[in-house]
Amino acid sequence: MVIKMCNEIYFRCYSPHNTSPEPVNTDISQTSTSSTSSKNTAISEQNVIDPRNNDIGLFVNANGSLTDEQKHLLKNGAFCKFCLVFATTGGVGQQQLGALTNKAFTNWKNAKEKFNEHASFDYHNLSVTKAEGFLSIYSNKTPSIITALDNDRVKLIKQNRDKLIPIIECILLCGYQEIPLRGSFDFGPINFKNSTHNEGNFRAILKYKAKDCEFLKSHLESDTKSKYLSPQIQNEIITICGDILIKKLVDKVNESKCFLAMADETTDVLVSEQLTICVRYLSGTGSNIEINEDFLKFYEISSLTGKDLASSILNGLNSCGLDCLDCDFLYGQGYDGAANMAGQFKGAQTIIRSKHPKALYVHCAAHSLNLAVSSACNMQSMRNCLGIIEKYYCFFNFPKRNNELLEVINNDDWEPKVKTLKRLCMTRWVQRYDAINDFIELFPCVTTAHSNISEWNDSSSTDTNMMLKAIDLQFLVSLQVIKVLFSFALPLCKQLQRKNIDLKEMVNLPSTSMTVLENLRKNVENEFKKMFKEAQVNARYLF
Repeated sequence: MVIKMCNEIYFRCYSPHNTSPEPVNTDISQTSTSSTSSKNTAISEQNVIDPRNNDIGLFVNANGSLTDEQKHLLKNGAFCKFCLVFATTGGVGQQQLGALTNKAFTNWKNAKEKFNEHASFDYHNLSVTKAEGFLSIYSNKTPSIITALDNDRVKLIKQNRDKLIPIIECILLCGYQEIPLRGSFDFGPINFKNSTHNEGNFRAILKYKAKDCEFLKSHLESDTKSKYLSPQIQNEIITICGDILIKKLVDKVNESKCFLAMADETTDVLVSEQLTICVRYLSGTGSNIEINEDFLKFYEISSLTGKDLASSILNGLNSCGLDCLDCDFLYGQGYDGAANMAGQFKGAQTIIRSKHPKALYVHCAAHSLNLAVSSACNMQSMRNCLGIIEKYYCFFNFPKRNNELLEVINNDDWEPKVKTLKRLCMTRWVQRYDAINDFIELFPCVTTAHSNISEWNDSSSTDTNMMLKAIDLQFLVSLQVIKVLFSFALPLCKQLQRKNIDLKEMVNLPSTSMTVLENLRKNVENEFKKMFKEAQVNARYLF
């Protein structure tokens, strides 16, 4: 009984210079165990905290009288942890709240008797009951009093959650399939009869799902206003799903304790600058380590200076929950070569590295390849060739002219794989290979369509004659040279953009392409003859 009673006593040490009885810690959930293996044992080592000013002691397991050492440790007084928090009145008979409750207990000579007496008080037993109930509710072992008294409220909560499940599933399905949710008439009650309005994919899927779910159908046909179908609710669910995905991703990144930040800015359709933030990190252990690359978020920015971009990158990472401000988990940076990003003195990478010295900057390898290809095509003949191809795309981008080209393609003896010309990519030079290859494949049809259009009695015939004059032998040869050059650069560019590529593999990949290009230079005469023969074949369609 003494041991049980003593375990309920909460000792609090006060500073000798501070006589204020205000409690420093009232954590009633703190528990302690005492060892009774040997008699005349002082306070157990695992239950003793060295006394400091304003510190809190633990619990006493006193066998016999208190030793001088124990009295010295507890000279500033003790409280009952239950009564200190929960005892407000004296209980039955209005017993006085004395020592251990509203003032520190210091009468150690009669400690055991006083402890037993305190344990018999009604207000002490009531405080223990209140503490146990509080801890049970706090740890979710029992429902709260309000919930326990209101069973209808519990049922209503369950019903509302059951209503939300199919709605959330429909939104997730639209997200997985990348289809829009909204329609031209997606407000008001859902019409289960034949509707002449387009209610959108979200409502259409809900109506189809409700055919086999009477609970959902009754909810959608009910007169209640809380149907959770409004665009605002849809956006809230989408936002919550996004937060959950980001949290799962960030947990993986933080667990790896090593990641690289990648960012690039672009302008959206609303003419707002958006900073795209991605991360590369490791997952797995031992021989199962994998490299991962994932998109985090778009971060809207208003300034493109190196300082503001660096702040936006760090704030964007921190807003997602990544540990990058107060720790050294950021080991790398990957951006393009623009001055505001890669500048040696005021670039974003320099500013970030001043805060995180381990965050080495690596220029995007695919972007470097793109710059190299762009520099190689800086010859006048190459620029003219690419400009003419772009002119032909713009010329046939009109419905009447495009229909003429399609008619020639359909009436031709051979069936090309493509049916229309592609536009040259404005920024990624390597991606222009597809447009150039399609132009070469459709070149016989293009020339035939030009000949037909030249007989029209409008401005198209004049433009056609001018464009036909631009196609000469230099253009045809340059076209073959660009095709060969881009045919080697495009596969390399795709390999450099793989998610799981590492630095070692990235360094070794260009060596294969460089070897092939060196062989082309050594056999330049034979290779040029092949290109010239292809140019001669295309030249026959001009005459």
